[in-house]
Amino acid sequence: MPRKGFRVHRSPALVLGMGLLLAAGCARQATRPEDIFKGAYAAFEANQWQQAVDGFTRYLQAGPTTPMRGEVYYYRGQALVHLNRRGEARADFERAIGAKASPPIPGFARLAIGNLYYEEGNDRKAIQTYLEILRKPDATLPLDMIILRLAVSLQRIGQWSAADKYLAYLINRYSDTQSAVEAWRRFHATGFTVQTGAFASNTAALRQADRLRGEGFLPTMGQAKRGSQTFYAVRVGKVQTYAEAAALAQQIRQAGFPVLIVP
Repeated sequence: MPRKGFRVHRSPALVLGMGLLLAAGCARQATRPEDIFKGAYAAFEANQWQQAVDGFTRYLQAGPTTPMRGEVYYYRGQALVHLNRRGEARADFERAIGAKASPPIPGFARLAIGNLYYEEGNDRKAIQTYLEILRKPDATLPLDMIILRLAVSLQRIGQWSAADKYLAYLINRYSDTQSAVEAWRRFHATGFTVQTGAFASNTAALRQADRLRGEGFLPTMGQAKRGSQTFYAVRVGKVQTYAEAAALAQQIRQAGFPVLIVP
């Protein structure tokens, strides 16, 4: 699974709470914190991330009694993620948890922290955070995605049997989701390999395999189907951890081949 794709999750309860605060601002135009919040949230919805950060910061500076501070920390953290200020974002998600906000804010903030670790490749921290969420699962969270990312992180550090337990649960419990499709692809895998191409022509695959051998690599070939079409995949190596696969992929890339790490 790619490490990108960090999404802003908005649960119904979260959106309702924000709507109530916006309504309060409309009813009391002279109340400065609500006016500040309205502008910041409008910027957030318009993907104007720096304006949103500045507005949420002004709102938080308006005083310690301003309502919904946990929610505002969460949204400011999400805006900071989009600005690639990930350390500041993580701190804001921690503040959102510590602000004693009502559910589902703490769960969404923990999920955001877990996703940061996951996307940064800090799999042990990601595993720890996702497990904390799953100990008391909140139905408003994307639980299928959390279970899939937990399993992927376990695979990345070489814990293939442990990953299979979560993949099996995902397949059985969330069978109609895209997460289950990816879980099937990874189920019973025992290592990572580096794929250098998938060709409709066996001749083209053999040609690339010969080139790889010429560069000192030991490629293997296998068949895969996409619908009614057969593809011939060329792959190199089999290792236990993602870190080992990434090192091998770098060597192959430097030799001039495209790379894709697959379980």
